[in-house]
Amino acid sequence: MSDNPIDVIEAAIRSAFTSYPKEDDPDWRSPHWIKSDECTHLAQGILLELHAKGFEIVKRQT
Repeated sequence: MSDNPIDVIEAAIRSAFTSYPKEDDPDWRSPHWIKSDECTHLAQGILLELHAKGFEIVKRQT
């Protein structure tokens, strides 16, 4: 997995849409429901907002 926080957040967003479907929406799991570029845009927005509020993402040493 990438060390880039945007990639990690993007993967989490995609996973949320595919792994945790809404029970009342049969199209929820469709791979076309959310596009890759939309996941990237959401991830970037999340990081920008976190940064604006004084948060930062750091990777712990293993």
